[in-house]
Amino acid sequence: VLGCICIYSSHRHSLSHEQMQLVITFANEAAIAIENARLYEETRRGLELKSILLRELHHRVKNNLATVGGILSLQRRRTKSPEVRHTLAESVNRVQGLAATHDLLAHEDVSEAKVEDIARKIVGVANANLRPPEKHITFEVEPCPIVIPSRAVTILALVLNEMVSNAIKHGMVGLKEGTVTIRGHEKDGMVIVQVIDTGTKLKQLEPGEEESSEGLGLSLIKNLIGDLGGRYALWRDGSVGRTVAEVRFPLARNRSQVPGGHGAVQGLPTPE
Repeated sequence: VLGCICIYSSHRHSLSHEQMQLVITFANEAAIAIENARLYEETRRGLELKSILLRELHHRVKNNLATVGGILSLQRRRTKSPEVRHTLAESVNRVQGLAATHDLLAHEDVSEAKVEDIARKIVGVANANLRPPEKHITFEVEPCPIVIPSRAVTILALVLNEMVSNAIKHGMVGLKEGTVTIRGHEKDGMVIVQVIDTGTKLKQLEPGEEESSEGLGLSLIKNLIGDLGGRYALWRDGSVGRTVAEVRFPLARNRSQVPGGHGAVQGLPTPE
């Protein structure tokens, strides 16, 4: 029983059949409205609780990743091998990039984030960890309001980290200054993110080198973006003197259209 309806009159009389049906109809409509309001309130409270739990989860993951990053940083400072120090520096950057992304998700009401916000987090971490002190590199993140879900957020953060890292390490070789631009947009249902640098060199891996530490970043990019049903490309735009690294993946992924998580993407520019 949700409630009752009382009908008062200034004088005695019995309700006619039509009047009684009208009262019953009104009571039924009122009961439906009350039940819908109750269900809405329960759903709202459930969503709020879920949002709180998700934010707390992302916060704890961020703290755990920060701890791992701190341990790796300590190990990097203690090692004497330049090669090991370099490898640990890259690992620290990857871990801190993920921690920054989970920090971003921890402050959102839902588990999603803008591509622009992800890019700014990654640029901040890469600039602090990977930019050589003798180089002046300007980072530009163009506005991109596209919102992607949490799984894509984590993968894009890792991929962007590797692309920005490659732009710093390989694109800026032999230069004292340069610019790295991150640009994102949507086209034909695809999210397209580009990392563009003004360097003069395009890193090309020799056969078998992709399995080395130098090729680990490239392998990560291809495998991770493949999990989103996307593709990666790298080419030199000679007309403007810039190197472009690009990833694209479906904005709304359809598993039936992406067998095994790897789908072909039409219209991808051919590297020159």
